[in-house]
Amino acid sequence: MEKKGLILPAVVLLLSAAVYMHLKPGPLSDPQYSSSLRNKVVLLCHASSGVGEQLAYKLAAHGAKLLLVTRTGRSETLSNKLTLSQSYTDSDKANESAQAQLQISAQTFTLLRGVREEALRLGSPQVEILSFDFGEVTSGHVLVDKAVEKLGGLDYLVLNQEELARGYLVKGGRPIDHKFVERTFNVNVLSSIEIALKAMPHLEQSKGHIFVASSALGEVSKAGLSVLSASKHALNGFFYSLQQELKQKKSAVSLTIGALGEVDAGDRMPLFSLPDWMVGDKEECATGILNSMVSRPKTFTYPIVHLGVARILKLLAF
Repeated sequence: MEKKGLILPAVVLLLSAAVYMHLKPGPLSDPQYSSSLRNKVVLLCHASSGVGEQLAYKLAAHGAKLLLVTRTGRSETLSNKLTLSQSYTDSDKANESAQAQLQISAQTFTLLRGVREEALRLGSPQVEILSFDFGEVTSGHVLVDKAVEKLGGLDYLVLNQEELARGYLVKGGRPIDHKFVERTFNVNVLSSIEIALKAMPHLEQSKGHIFVASSALGEVSKAGLSVLSASKHALNGFFYSLQQELKQKKSAVSLTIGALGEVDAGDRMPLFSLPDWMVGDKEECATGILNSMVSRPKTFTYPIVHLGVARILKLLAF
């Protein structure tokens, strides 16, 4: 199909998005939330800030029991990794990295303690917190075991952890640090797979639900974000396949994959250069995820305008 033949569908999609923004359904009723969430056990990954923090508060307000997890270490950028001074020895780099990770881990765990206190104040009957290195893929069972041991089971799993990977590859002119690429995939993809599969027997028993926080980058790539985009494509590939497998098995477990675009979460630099009207709000995003946990659609898209425009541009091959 010629590009000019796609103009009308693109216009229709944009108009549909505009109508949706004005007529989109509001939050579900309190009784719907209460029946689905009160005293249910939720394992929420990356709850110390941003959308995860807001989701923790909303779950707490509806009486859910929470295991809130923050990640150790730090999100490093490819540009940082590729422009480290050549005068640094490997030992210097390792010591610097270890010290930075300890500092960041302490800061995020302090933030998580604050989230725990607020969640208890809002009405959660029990909140446990844990600092965890999602790069240690084979240790994913620890989170599931902790939820079952401390909270008595598992009803909802929210996979919200992310390792950011920024930086141009060809344009940067330096070789990739393969260990960094491996860690990006460990955190963004393999840890989610491991935790989801370890949680599956408990979720089958409770007829539970998994929410996977993926990204617009899992559908539409962007220059300078190639490693991050590759990890999100892999995440989508696995969990959309798992979604089909659960359906074929007639499993009691449901799965929603979140296609999340730019959200003003306040805890990271923007991934995209967008006008303010296209950027989502972290509280509104958390509300949408909460709705998805209760209504259990196959996909949750937010913000709709950002994703709609990105999909059109991909269709037009711009």
